[in-house]
Amino acid sequence: MTFGCLNNFCKVNAGTLELWSQVLSAVPGSRLILLCPQGQHRQEVLEKLKVQPDRVELVEYRPRDQYLKRYHRIDIGLDTFPYNGHTTRPDSLWMGVPVVSVVGQRAASRAGWSQSKNLGLAEELVGQSPQDFVSLAVGLAGDLPRLAELRSTLRQRMEKSPLMDADRFARNVENAYRAMWRRWCAAHSRPS
Repeated sequence: MTFGCLNNFCKVNAGTLELWSQVLSAVPGSRLILLCPQGQHRQEVLEKLKVQPDRVELVEYRPRDQYLKRYHRIDIGLDTFPYNGHTTRPDSLWMGVPVVSVVGQRAASRAGWSQSKNLGLAEELVGQSPQDFVSLAVGLAGDLPRLAELRSTLRQRMEKSPLMDADRFARNVENAYRAMWRRWCAAHSRPS
């Protein structure tokens, strides 16, 4: 089982590494592919993950086509917390890789929940606590038929979801602007 995270490395922190470490420890023989630029922080990442270094592949930024091809080597994505992947997550889903997240209280930590909710997968892919995150990731890794079904349907789910309905999004934005303008006009109209 290969887990992966191709989010911007600045979102990776000690708490996130601890959760990933728990997932890797609970899934024997599993691996992690992690976007991690060159530097001495790589050694710290390996130490905090608390697994054999050969189970972790640290990769660097690549052009978009090469970046997307990396998803062919990842079975399950592990999101960062408290800053979820906002654009990386849809890339992963589009490439057929489900991403497990933790929902938080701030907008930056609710993207995973929002995107999964739009696909009808919030219950399966988003934990309400760090412990839920680990349980969901380990559970999905242990349910290969469900993982295969998810992987084979994620692109279709994306295509049919509000996440890719540009016309609907534009109408909603236009309606919101219209409503704001009407409220402003009503509040600033002069009595005759």
